[in-house]
Amino acid sequence: MVERANGPGVVSERTSRRRSELRVGIAGAGYIAQAHAAAYAATPGVRLVAVTDPVAPKASRLADRVGARTVPSVAELLDTGVDAISVCTPTPTHCAIVTEALAVGLHVLCEKPVALTMADADLIVAASETSVGKLMVGHVSRFEPDHRRAQQVVVAGRLGELHLSSQSITGTAPSWSEGAWLADVGQSGGPIVDLAIHSFDYLAWLHQSDPVRVTAMAADTAAGPASYALVTLRFANGAIGTVETSWAHPRAHGLRVATELAGSGGRLDWTYDGVTVGSMIAADGTTTTFEPLGDRGFRAEIAAFVDAIRRDTPSPVSATEGRAALRTALGALESVRLGRPVDLAVGSAR
Repeated sequence: MVERANGPGVVSERTSRRRSELRVGIAGAGYIAQAHAAAYAATPGVRLVAVTDPVAPKASRLADRVGARTVPSVAELLDTGVDAISVCTPTPTHCAIVTEALAVGLHVLCEKPVALTMADADLIVAASETSVGKLMVGHVSRFEPDHRRAQQVVVAGRLGELHLSSQSITGTAPSWSEGAWLADVGQSGGPIVDLAIHSFDYLAWLHQSDPVRVTAMAADTAAGPASYALVTLRFANGAIGTVETSWAHPRAHGLRVATELAGSGGRLDWTYDGVTVGSMIAADGTTTTFEPLGDRGFRAEIAAFVDAIRRDTPSPVSATEGRAALRTALGALESVRLGRPVDLAVGSAR
């Protein structure tokens, strides 16, 4: 394995070698890993080298599909000469894999949530701050065409001062995870951590402000504890956000997302059902429509990761931002447990 020193100003052999071709490995071969693999395959100048998964047949199927080879462990994946890896494994494994990869100077795209505990998130943040490798957290909502277009509308000031943001992200209980780990709240955190974290990150990104107080209520259902939840956020800048999340909807429901943003200059809303056309109503009553184009975000996410590596620019979604979203999610779980609002700790602003 190539030795890679870490520290400011240190350029590794892998980082400087053959900029025109980025060699990538994937840890995990499940549902999200397949999305990452397809996005890498569609990105010019990227070669998928290797895939690892504890379930060897799954790794083989994915590797065969993208022209890569399989390796039996993460340690051997890191020893294949790759420049970057995607971590698409169960959430409790993220910390060990990410910190090991960063320690040898690899670039890492880690699926959300960045970790399951704040202690692990802190370790990942610390590792990202001392590594020559870049760490990006896979908050794909930022790269979905409708979500990104709305953020551009907000940044352009077309909604005026953003006062209220609301998102509903609901679906059926996930059934695709290996060994049903997603259904195990101890491993996934349930929908508040695994699903609503999309909304927690996205709304904070829109407001450019972190939540300082979270109030949540939840219901236990056949889908598991706290499998239906309503969460209210108070942001540091005074704005309010609300998030509805569920794994308790009927299977025919599918994944549904509905978003509303309200500001001093207008209101913007869209749903996944109407993803090809969004509408904005201004304060004077005029209506503007926009048509976001593209896939559901993974290609754009991977492209942003690859571009940051090639241009040596900051991570598109930093470890600190991933930590902030996890802090909100865990605060919501704590609010459910206590039955009261929870003030979020200061000192972890994005």
